[in-house]
Order: sequence, then structure tokens, then C-alpha cells
Amino acid sequence: MPAHVAEHYGSLTVNDLITSVLDHYDRLWPRIEELITTRAVEDRGSAGLVLEGSALWPVRVARLQVPHTAAVWLSTDDSVVRSRVHAAGSYETATAAERILMDKFLARTERYQALMIEAVGRLGLDRIDAGDGQSAGELADMVLAAVDAQTAPGRASNDR
Repeated sequence: MPAHVAEHYGSLTVNDLITSVLDHYDRLWPRIEELITTRAVEDRGSAGLVLEGSALWPVRVARLQVPHTAAVWLSTDDSVVRSRVHAAGSYETATAAERILMDKFLARTERYQALMIEAVGRLGLDRIDAGDGQSAGELADMVLAAVDAQTAPGRASNDR
């Protein structure tokens, strides 16, 4: 892990980490919105564009007035994320200092996901649990079905 990342996670509280990442996403949004808008308007004949990432905050995406645009949020149980991070970071053999950083990252990730799920629910946007043991193909089919049903980015109907 780069020293500046370790210092970032080691020195900030979970609330400070959430504020930091949301501020970062605020700065990224104009470029993301421009990419989405440009691609939707100029490249209608193309195969499309799939963007993924936590910077696609629900309230911003829900405000998009861009044709040919859909959105689906994927989430999973915190235990699935924790298991994956522990495996990728070799948590069992990590030093105490490394475990503290992984734990802080997980706490921020869990808090971020809770905020995202709350926002998706409040806005009535489409969300799929990606941790139910589906294959990649099954999950892709679920996403495509949700997209096909949408009448606005993230929404299957305007009634929500």
C-alpha cells in the first residue's frame, strides 16, 4: 500500500473518510456527467458504454436528463465484502498495522454502502443484490432486465 494511502486511512476517522471520498466524487462528477452525456448523444449507434464505480452517486445519476441512459446499483452483504477484502489483503497473515488499515477501509466501505443503499431506496432506484450466489452471466442478465424496464436512469417507472 502506498504510504500516502496508509497515512490517509490511518489518520482519519470513518466519518472523515466518508467526507473525503464524497468530496472527491463531487470533484469527479462534472467529468463523469460529460462522458455520459457525450456518449449518449454522439454515439447512439455504438454498442454503448458501461460505467461502474462508487463515484456514480445515486442522487446525481437520478438527475440525469440524458437519452439512452440507464443505471443499476449493485450491492452485497457487508460480510461478503469483508471476506473479499480479507482474502485479497491476506488479513490472517497481515501485521497488526496492516489489519488496522484494512479494518478502517472496511468500516468506510460499509458506511458508504449503507449511505448508497439508503439513497437508492429513498429515490426508488433499481438495486440488485450481487452477493446471492449468482453466476456472472445470471447477474448480467438481471442487470439487463432491470435496464430494459427503465423509463429514466435507475427507475423502472415514473410512479416511484
